[in-house]
Amino acid sequence: MLKGIETIKNLEKKDVLESEEQIKLVQSSLQNNKPDINSTNQKVDYIDKFSNSLIMGDSRAESISVYGILNNSSVIAYKGRNLATAIKNGDINKAVNLSPKNIFLTYGMNDITVYGNSDDFIKEYEIFINKLQDKLPNSKIYVNSIFRVSNKALPKSKSYSNISKFNIALEDMCNRLGITYIDASSCVKENLFEKDGIHFKPQFSKDWLNLLIQKANL
Repeated sequence: MLKGIETIKNLEKKDVLESEEQIKLVQSSLQNNKPDINSTNQKVDYIDKFSNSLIMGDSRAESISVYGILNNSSVIAYKGRNLATAIKNGDINKAVNLSPKNIFLTYGMNDITVYGNSDDFIKEYEIFINKLQDKLPNSKIYVNSIFRVSNKALPKSKSYSNISKFNIALEDMCNRLGITYIDASSCVKENLFEKDGIHFKPQFSKDWLNLLIQKANL
């Protein structure tokens, strides 16, 4: 890096017209050498990165441990999970036993079919967060946006069309509560969906974890 910067300084001392293209080439090289957290070629030790963090949610989060990308101790997520069943089945108590530094919440996919409107959903989410904060006051909480479904899966349920509306409500809630909201929509690509158009392939999980690493500075 320092060598590249020194090269630019030397070039700038020469005739501007002669060195302009060379400066652009060096700058391009420096830019290309920067590590890309979203690069599929970059090797990341996810188990180490999330050794003191916890992801809580539904089957989309559960797949991260199923694929072996993270240990079970870093994921409390189950098929069909929503906020109410997470509380009922003791997921918060499980989180307390792990005492994580960071908690990433990714609920909503199943909740949109339970709650008729985003107001009821947000009320339940706040109850969940309050219980977490009460028992884990030193854990930093992050709320993840609800992942959309694929274009082909969209007609399967009317509730899927409400995902954007629920995400807006989620972001407003986070702003009001002073909690970090993570918009993970950039990770969702059509070619990363499984055949059902709802769940995701392993590469999606890695892209998503890369984003969490970046947002939480893990």
